Amino acid sequence: MSILCSDKIYLKILTEEDVSDSYVSWMNDYEIVKYTESRFFQHTTESIKQFVKNSTNANNILFGIFTNDEKIHIGNIKLGSINWIHRYADVGIIIGNKNYWGKGIGTSAIRLVTDYAFNHLNLHKLIAGAYEYNLGSINAFKKNGYESVYVDKERYFFEGKYIDCIHMEKINDRG
Repeated sequence: MSILCSDKIYLKILTEEDVSDSYVSWMNDYEIVKYTESRFFQHTTESIKQFVKNSTNANNILFGIFTNDEKIHIGNIKLGSINWIHRYADVGIIIGNKNYWGKGIGTSAIRLVTDYAFNHLNLHKLIAGAYEYNLGSINAFKKNGYESVYVDKERYFFEGKYIDCIHMEKINDRG
């Protein structure tokens, strides 16, 4: 598959060779993974390599997010659980390198993967969910035309209390 590019970043299918000490470090940094289910696990180079190996198949595509200028791996975005019959998939994203938070990287990565899903995979709908406190993620999806469709009340146990999950989706208006 060809690389997906924007002015700041490019996406490529992640491989085991892309697993670095910094990637493993992100996955063990609570501030980075606190809005993910990964926060419940201790990660090692081997566990991350196994995750990467298992994450791209007929129904899932795991992209690494890399900077154009320095070619640094700064995050991941996944199209997962692709349903080829009904033509929908989930989208999940993590920006692991904190130096790139708040710079529009997530928004750009979501735009690239949405375009790829709709125009190359011919998917009809993309779905994303976010912890209610994860405003960066929610805003990045909304900037790409995803709409909040419902709130799943008290879905996640987070920092001692139950919080909501905001469900967003975007329909491919081309069909």
